[in-house]
Amino acid sequence: MSELPVVNRKRTFNWPLFLSPFISRLGDALYIFGLNWFIVKATGTASLLGIVQGIGGIVLVVADLLAGPLVDGMNRKMVMFWSDVLSFIACLLMALIVDVNHPVFYQLVLLTVILDIGLGFNFPAAKALVPELIETSALQRFNALSNTSINLADIFAPLLGGALLAIKWVNFREFLFINAASFLLSIALVLGISYRYQPERRQRLSIWSSLTSGFKYVLGKSLLVQMVVVDSVVNIFYAAFNLLLPYDVKHYFNGDEHLYSYLMAVMAIGGMLGGLSLIRSQKVRTMNQIEHEIYLLAAVMLIAGVWRPYLVLLVVTGIYGFLISRIGVSLYTLVQDQTEVAYLGRVFGIWFISVDFMHPVGNFIFGFIIDWLGEGTFILMGVTLAMAIFVISWLFSRRQSES
Repeated sequence: MSELPVVNRKRTFNWPLFLSPFISRLGDALYIFGLNWFIVKATGTASLLGIVQGIGGIVLVVADLLAGPLVDGMNRKMVMFWSDVLSFIACLLMALIVDVNHPVFYQLVLLTVILDIGLGFNFPAAKALVPELIETSALQRFNALSNTSINLADIFAPLLGGALLAIKWVNFREFLFINAASFLLSIALVLGISYRYQPERRQRLSIWSSLTSGFKYVLGKSLLVQMVVVDSVVNIFYAAFNLLLPYDVKHYFNGDEHLYSYLMAVMAIGGMLGGLSLIRSQKVRTMNQIEHEIYLLAAVMLIAGVWRPYLVLLVVTGIYGFLISRIGVSLYTLVQDQTEVAYLGRVFGIWFISVDFMHPVGNFIFGFIIDWLGEGTFILMGVTLAMAIFVISWLFSRRQSES
C-alpha cells in the first residue's frame, strides 16, 4: 500500500510568513539609509555609493536567475532560513571589523553583494510558499497585507534612521548591528512557520535544466508571459517616476529637500493604502482590471505634466503610490493563482529578473530624456505607458484568438 502524501494545512493567515519579510525589509531599508548617509559623509562623494549599489544590483539580477531552480528544488522554508542566516553572519562580521571613518571599498561591496544574494533567494521563496500555506480565497488579502507591511517598513525606516542619527554616538556600526538583529528575528520567525516539505520523487534536475524548464513553462502560458511583459513595462516607468521627482524638486521648487521627503512619504503612504484597499477582496483580479489601473497610472502622469503646482504633484504622487501598490498585489496574486506549485519558485525568479533589470533600464533611458524635456517628461511617460499597454493587450488578445 503506497503512502499518502502529507499535505500542508492551509490557513487564511500565517503570522510568521507575514512578519519575516517585513522584519527583513525594515532591516535592509535601515541599512541602505545608513549606508547612503555614512559613505557620503566619510568620502564627500556619491561615486563610491553608486559603484557599490550598482554592483549589488547586477548580483541581484544573477541571484534572481538562480533562485527559481533552487526554490523549486529544495525546501522553501529552508531557503528562507539559510538566506537569513547568511545575511545575519555578514552583517555581524562587518559590524565587528568596519572602520566607520574610513570604509573599505571591497568590504562594502562584499556585504552589499551578500545581502542582495540573500534578498534574491529569500523573496521568491517567501512568495512561492504563500500558496502552499494560505487558502486560495485568502491569497489576495494576504498579499495585500504583506505589501502594506513592506510600504510601512519603507516609511518607518527613514524615521528610525533619522532618530538614530540624532544620537551622537551612533555610527554605521550600530546600523549594521541593528540589521543583523533584524535578520536574527527573521530567522526565529521562519523557524516558526509550520511547513512540511514534500520532495518530488522524480530525478532532480540540474540548475540549467530546471531554469530552462521554468522558461518553457512561462512561455507555454500566454497569460504569464503577458504579466511579465506588462510588469516589466510598468517598472521602467516606475523607475522613471522616482527619478523625475527629485529633478522636479531641484529645478522647479527651489531644491527644498523637505518637499522631496514629503513626496516620498506620501508615495509610501499611498502604497500602504493601496494594499489595504484589497484586503477584503476574495476574488483574484483579472488582467483586464489590472490594465485599467495602469491606464489610470498613465492619466496620473499626464495630470502631473499639465498642472504643475506642488500640491498637485503631492496628490498625484500619493495616487501613483496607491495604484502601483494595487497593481503589484494583483499581479502577485494572479501569478500564484495561474502557476502550478512546483513551478512557483522559477516563475517568481523569472518575474523578479524583469523587475530588477528594468529599473536600471528606466533610469538610463529617462535620465537623458529628463534632462532634455524637464517636467514635460511626465506627459511623455503618460502617453507612452498608455500606448505600450494598449499594444501589449492587443497583441496578446490577437495571439489568444489565433490559438
